[in-house]
Amino acid sequence: MQATTARPISGSGVAANLATTRVFGPFPVQGGRLSIQATWTGTPTGVFSLETSFDGVNYSTIPGAAAEFTASGNAQPAGGGSSATWNWSNVPGSMVQLRYTATSGTGMLTARQAQGR
Repeated sequence: MQATTARPISGSGVAANLATTRVFGPFPVQGGRLSIQATWTGTPTGVFSLETSFDGVNYSTIPGAAAEFTASGNAQPAGGGSSATWNWSNVPGSMVQLRYTATSGTGMLTARQAQGR
């Protein structure tokens, strides 16, 4: 399934419907650090993953990112509204995108990058 890409405006965020798989980004990595906040409403059920790139064209999943996200107390979208924040240092690559893989439900997600991170 082809993902639809929603481009962010750093700080103010970008919103998109979560009825299908979506890609948010790219978010620029600044000084090896990255902070992204995602807030969703509705009844989406799906999985977030983070992908990194050096060229902005070829992206690979950041190993362990989903596990770190879950271990930090953030929940994946499971049928209700919520929010999550990713904070990393030593991020590989120069850009990161947030991928949401939908399994059911609908809703809206807003993703934004922290300014000055």
